[in-house]
Amino acid sequence: MKTNLLRIILVLMVWLSFNTSQAQQLNHELGVIIGPVGFRGDYGERGDAETNFGNTGFGIGLSHYLNFAYSSRYSRYFNQHFKVRTQLSFHKTNLEHYGVYVNSSSDNAFKLRAMTGSTSVFEIGTGLEWYWKDIREFETSANQITPYAGFGIGVAFANPNNETSLPGRLGSIDNTWPTFLWDQGEEPRISSTNLTTGALNFQVGAKIKLDEMSELNLEGRWHVYFDDMVEGLNPSSGNKYNDWIFWVGIGYIQYL
Repeated sequence: MKTNLLRIILVLMVWLSFNTSQAQQLNHELGVIIGPVGFRGDYGERGDAETNFGNTGFGIGLSHYLNFAYSSRYSRYFNQHFKVRTQLSFHKTNLEHYGVYVNSSSDNAFKLRAMTGSTSVFEIGTGLEWYWKDIREFETSANQITPYAGFGIGVAFANPNNETSLPGRLGSIDNTWPTFLWDQGEEPRISSTNLTTGALNFQVGAKIKLDEMSELNLEGRWHVYFDDMVEGLNPSSGNKYNDWIFWVGIGYIQYL
């Protein structure tokens, strides 16, 4: 099922790139974006401020934009307000457990405090960006700012790692929080195995014109993964959502 879904995502990405490349007079832009990434998975307590700030990593992305605003079909709304964005991104987050469950003197709390992890994720995806202002007007005028929003789909390649400072490997009753234990014959609830899955991404931001050929952008990104094992954890209780990230970045874009 997951394999078929990933194939569909790849076909959609190739189809979108091929069809947009058939348009005339495309302009190309390259960009880079960096910033902190908040990873939301099964490390820490949901909604806990210490979890939200503690499980924060760093991300970098490279983007390519197809700009239709200077084509012979400029009169179309799509050409005036949309770009196709393809992005390669990488983010890594070191993970710990926070919240009320680790702030006690019980044996289980001790097991939870001893457990740490990390996940590194490489993503490739494509999607559409919509701009509030007419793109040509924004790019040919000085001191301009325009809000924008977008969505996309992609494939994520995750490399999780989980370990404990207690003796033995995770998965033993002697060193593992009970909700991360699994019975014989079940899928492991703790893994350090590489994972490939799909992802949806949504972004909002603003672009600021610097000069004739460049701009800055400030952006918030939300990536929702199609799997709950991106960080390698899948507890038996209290697990309502798949893993996701929120990324706040600042970027630079150069027109080609």
